[in-house]
Amino acid sequence: MRYGIYIKLVALVGFIWLALPDQAYAQRDRADFKQIHDAKVSMITNRLKLTADQSEKFWPIYNEFSEKRREIRRAQRRIIQEKREGGMTDRTALNNLKEVQELKQKELDLEKEYQERFLTVISPSQLAELQSAEKSFNDMLLQQLDRRRRN
Repeated sequence: MRYGIYIKLVALVGFIWLALPDQAYAQRDRADFKQIHDAKVSMITNRLKLTADQSEKFWPIYNEFSEKRREIRRAQRRIIQEKREGGMTDRTALNNLKEVQELKQKELDLEKEYQERFLTVISPSQLAELQSAEKSFNDMLLQQLDRRRRN
């Protein structure tokens, strides 16, 4: 039953995305990000069944973790983009692969560090559900974007 709520939230985000005027791209991007963020917060809060006290302590940690993880992933995408642009020597390609591996390790280390912090606020079963909820949300968001591109 809750899954239907999440689909409606993602559909609402998609509708809002399409309904915004094209002339205000920057505003549109901020509004889109906020809508997506709000839907994600709602989904995670519901799936983890966070209490008010847990929520107050959880979200600052989660937001900090998410920003650090986002920075690592941006760095990975930059390296991969360089690879796509071509003109690389074997040495450069090997260096890029090593950099991506180091960034993946950095992301894993970040997850381990924040797992300890999360466990001071939520239970192990809630932490396991967090990973599942994030994946579900991202999958639904990608499906919505795919539908939008096809239409």
